[in-house]
Amino acid sequence: MAASSAWQIILIFSVMFIVITIAAFWFAFKTTKLRNKKELQEKRMEIIDKHFNEMIRIECPYCKTIYTANRQECPSCRANTKKILFPEIPA
Repeated sequence: MAASSAWQIILIFSVMFIVITIAAFWFAFKTTKLRNKKELQEKRMEIIDKHFNEMIRIECPYCKTIYTANRQECPSCRANTKKILFPEIPA
């Protein structure tokens, strides 16, 4: 009788250990997958921002010079104000 209850206790603890181990591995896998997805999204946004900044042109309201959005000021008159010109989409 005592041997039977001892085996039952060992069986319960081994099942609990297996369940906890599986849960820990599942959590680690999901966390890694989520981190990789977030890094991929950040890289994608960097690429989109880079191409978007290359497409946008800014017109200086003082000298009417058109320059890229990467610059902080007008290359000819050094003014800080910006008027953004979006590219025209063909119809």
